Amino acid sequence: MISSAVPETTFFSFAIKGGNEMRKSWKVAVLCGMAVVGLVTIFIVAYVNNVGYNNLKLMYTLRTTDKMIIEMEDKGKYLALDTLSIESLIKERMLSKGWSFVDQEGANYFFEKEDERVFITSQQWNHNYIIFHVKDNVVNIAD
Repeated sequence: MISSAVPETTFFSFAIKGGNEMRKSWKVAVLCGMAVVGLVTIFIVAYVNNVGYNNLKLMYTLRTTDKMIIEMEDKGKYLALDTLSIESLIKERMLSKGWSFVDQEGANYFFEKEDERVFITSQQWNHNYIIFHVKDNVVNIAD
């Protein structure tokens, strides 16, 4: 008999070789999926850390209820959605509390009531929200 130098190849040897390559591609796919999940988790944690968990709850409350202004944890700070009528909102809110509008300079709104004067500073925060700072927390402007 004559021996050949070429190894025998059968269907089963290709199937086994293809199976190993298949396992490697699944491993790569699983690792890529885990990497994507890990990156998404890191971004979510970074966002929550930047914004603050309590502020996320306040943002959710503003989005899901009819409230226009809500009180934040810090005394004298109030959070509102940034709408087109934010200036009229603060003026109406203060008028309902008995304060009359005096003047506006930049982001400061000045109000007076009898002998008292107060100013409220508005600050753009997180693209869609406004933080109002009420000097000495003289009046509660929350809903």
